Amino acid sequence: MADLKSALAYPPERTRRFLENGDWSDTMPSQWLAEWARKAPDRPAALAPGGGLGFAELDDGVRRFAAGLLAQGFKRGDVIGVQLPNVPAIVIAICGIQAMGGVPALLHMPYRGGELEPLLRHVDARGVVCLAGLEGYDAPALMAEMQIAVPSLEHVIVVGAAAPAGMLAFDDLKAHEPGDIPDPPEPDDPAVVMFTSGTTSAPKAVVHPYRTLVLDGISCGRGFHIDAEQTVLCAPAFTHAFGLIVLMAMLQAGASNAMMPAYAPPVLEETLLRDKVTILFCGPAHVKAGRKAGFFAPAVCENLRRVFIGGAVCLPEVLIGLEEACPGVRVCQTWGMTEVLDIIIGHEDAAQEVRANSIGPVFDDCNARICDPDGVELESGEEGELEIRSPYQFYGYLDNEAANAQSFRPGGWYRTGDLARIDGDGNITVTGRLKDVIVRGGIKINPLDVEELMEAHAAVLQAAVVPVPDEVLGERACLFVVLAPDQDMTLEDVTDYLAGAKVAKMFWPERLVVVDSMPMTPTRKVIKGRLEFPAE
Repeated sequence: MADLKSALAYPPERTRRFLENGDWSDTMPSQWLAEWARKAPDRPAALAPGGGLGFAELDDGVRRFAAGLLAQGFKRGDVIGVQLPNVPAIVIAICGIQAMGGVPALLHMPYRGGELEPLLRHVDARGVVCLAGLEGYDAPALMAEMQIAVPSLEHVIVVGAAAPAGMLAFDDLKAHEPGDIPDPPEPDDPAVVMFTSGTTSAPKAVVHPYRTLVLDGISCGRGFHIDAEQTVLCAPAFTHAFGLIVLMAMLQAGASNAMMPAYAPPVLEETLLRDKVTILFCGPAHVKAGRKAGFFAPAVCENLRRVFIGGAVCLPEVLIGLEEACPGVRVCQTWGMTEVLDIIIGHEDAAQEVRANSIGPVFDDCNARICDPDGVELESGEEGELEIRSPYQFYGYLDNEAANAQSFRPGGWYRTGDLARIDGDGNITVTGRLKDVIVRGGIKINPLDVEELMEAHAAVLQAAVVPVPDEVLGERACLFVVLAPDQDMTLEDVTDYLAGAKVAKMFWPERLVVVDSMPMTPTRKVIKGRLEFPAE
């Protein structure tokens, strides 16, 4: 059995300081649910096309599912994978596993056997919850294969259909009578396992205790202005850190959760209108796709008051364009990582120029700095690596000392891998990813600059610049593009366009690959490591 607590060995003096400062508390997510079930039993907790749940019904479902897990022999500390879209069942699954003392391991919906097997094996998962009836994906059949490949995987719990032989039906577990939890979790216990998005490398396991998860849910609820009067739509998956923290913020505030199982511009428009959404969380790609499809309009956004964009670098014109399309809606950026959770939220009372060009300042109880490759702190306005130290961050990757050694500096500073700069007011602007930088003959090329320009091209829906090994120069830049319907593009078209934009020749891509789609993380970041080069 994986020792998850080994990834939570915070130094005693740090734990003591966070407790004394009031950063960490003994509050548990189950207390939030119980409180809102008592105070507002009929208020919608989850809104969905197939039927929603009030807070009392949600709390009852969570306690029943927890009882069902205990009846099957699951115990405190057991890891249970969760691969579900944003439907009411995922809230019951995550909260129910936590309530009985188990640890949900969040698995993204696009993952298949090649990704799932090492993750389930790494955390010694005893069970996994999956959804039946998905088009093009027989999840129960794949999980049966995982049971053969992963020795610890005893149980598959199936949502949405009668369970195949040898598997457990989610509804059957949810039919158990709720009761007292014999060995309930404690605040220092593991609350969740998440896996880094792996846009350039293999995913790593991140374990958060209840203390960091609860703190961020409370802080983000305040920073996002989520209260019991709000109806919130979160486009990112709840299996992603961004989505999970928004979910925690909603639960602690008693807000209504407008659920969208998968993103598509027409579905977003339908959900905004049907559920009278007041706060929207999304990635830049969600906004760009929605606007190109003509789905962000004043009539659609009649009830919308706030939009928070995160998960990837947001170009200024995306934020500005959305505010122009939806008068009365205030748009801010937000930033976080699986390792440090969501700790930066743009201030809605800041000028549009500030909100469009920065992600905002870190929370008051966090520290941020910009460093050079040797760890020397840089001056205000200088570009370098963003480093974070806070009561929200994890202690270290599970069973991965090499990654831990690379990721932390003395004093508890976590190296985010993001290139950024901080202005005199503390506002942070992310300029790219350190690992994405291409070194061509000693010249460093930030791909984001060219990607921004190419995505402004009328023929281009999406662009990504990646390095190609070169014997002479070390690396050259290759441009991948997804084109709009009935559009063509050549490398000469690209270089002519960049020349017209006054981009120096040394930054031009030297190869072009046109693809139908790009591999994406749940927050719509391109997974550059999975882009495939055709034979030349």
